[in-house]
Amino acid sequence: MSPFATLLLCSIFVSPTQNVEPGASGQTVVSADPPCSACDEVVRRVLPLLPKPPVRVVVIDTDHSTKLLRDKLEGVEGFVTTGNPTVYLTKQGSTFTHALQGPGIWDYALAITVWHEMAHLEGASEREAQVKEETLWLEFVRSGKVEANRGMAYLGLLRKRSH
Repeated sequence: MSPFATLLLCSIFVSPTQNVEPGASGQTVVSADPPCSACDEVVRRVLPLLPKPPVRVVVIDTDHSTKLLRDKLEGVEGFVTTGNPTVYLTKQGSTFTHALQGPGIWDYALAITVWHEMAHLEGASEREAQVKEETLWLEFVRSGKVEANRGMAYLGLLRKRSH
């Protein structure tokens, strides 16, 4: 059994393209214990920012997982697993934690994290996923969704990590 099967999930989000329940329309939200309505809200804000929706986003509350899993996910913002179209985000990740404080620039930062992980699902290498992430961030800056000075400073940080 996968170690992820034992996780307590904060929330599970399913894109409108996936039919989870007969007659379901729009985004379907299935919350597990412990419920996290704030997590639900963050993901609802982030999904429309993406050029296309992911199949599924699962927010993992590592406070309710095993020590081994907490240790493995420490410092991890998001990840995917082979053969599974789900993008996993960690509730305790820095970006998600900031986004929980309310709408703003951190929603866009979380969106590029999801976009990065979606690139991996499509077979992108780490460098290719970083380029897709940086390209979407630059689009947010160019369109005025992210303030230019702050956005370009963050883009500089994104570009430094791969060199």
